[in-house]
Amino acid sequence: MSDTTDEAVLRGHAASAGFLRPMVNWLSAAVAAGSMTTLFARHWWIADLIANLRVQLILGLLGTLLLLLIMRHWRMAMIIIALAIWQTTALHSAFLSPGNTFGHLSSAADPNSEPLIRVFLDNVLTHNQNHDQVIAQILAAGPDVIAILELNSDLEKALNQQLATSHPYVVSESQDNGNFGIGLWSRFPLSNERVFHLNTPILPSIEADVQLPSQAIHLVVTHPLPPIGARNFNHRNRHLALLGQRIQKQFRRDSAESLILLGDLNLTPWSPLFHDFLAATDLQNAAAGRGLQPTWYRWNAFPFGLILDHGLHSGNLRCQKRMVLPPNGSDHRALVLDFSASDLN
Repeated sequence: MSDTTDEAVLRGHAASAGFLRPMVNWLSAAVAAGSMTTLFARHWWIADLIANLRVQLILGLLGTLLLLLIMRHWRMAMIIIALAIWQTTALHSAFLSPGNTFGHLSSAADPNSEPLIRVFLDNVLTHNQNHDQVIAQILAAGPDVIAILELNSDLEKALNQQLATSHPYVVSESQDNGNFGIGLWSRFPLSNERVFHLNTPILPSIEADVQLPSQAIHLVVTHPLPPIGARNFNHRNRHLALLGQRIQKQFRRDSAESLILLGDLNLTPWSPLFHDFLAATDLQNAAAGRGLQPTWYRWNAFPFGLILDHGLHSGNLRCQKRMVLPPNGSDHRALVLDFSASDLN
């Protein structure tokens, strides 16, 4: 009787293994193919999408590795380990900032000292009706400059009323029938302020010189298309290329100028196209060395978040503090960034 029971158990295990084996093999092939596809991220929108989802890809690789180890598929497990290590190297900017050692921010400024300028960036979602919550976050943060993306006319009016005294210098172009309205409010005077368009009139961007008491900072705010589909992928890339040329031209006029770029770039730091943009503009990423802090969520949990909203800055500035705020009704989270002058330049 005991032998019969043992044989039945063994047959059950064999049947389970036979059922799981093709599933694990398929999963292994899928994550391996996804990893290799990221090599083509500069040229193919699906590859770029996977590269932007690199954190999620790594989690998939680790889950697959666990199944392979349980099933003792050693050869495939070694391949998955190699792919996971390779993909993880793409996340180095989350833990290393320029010139820094692992886990150490060498900002020239004391993070508790008074910043040169505090900026607030929020993609509020055009159809978000929680305007009071958005305004409350702005007032609590106490920024010098406020950049709002997906700005509609109702929120534009509310902000103009609420900030009329504290932030009287405004450049804005709202949209009610699109998702690319944009606005800038400043505590300090603005000069050379303008709304400009790169490769389409429906995507406004803003630039202005913020006249601080001690110096001027050239501020740029932008929001390209999400790269879903080949057309939008090429459009987003062209937008960034033209913006990069504009920033290069700005630096050619004054190589010592301080510059901050704020925006939902629809691009994560894990895409090679993000690194290409930094290289082309010689800007630095304010999020570098600060870990994984998503600013956009499909669902409100870490594995479903991406870093899409960015503060990039010239080398004569340092980001001494970066804060991601709680939800306010949008699928994005607001960013608060404190910048100070760098003593390294």
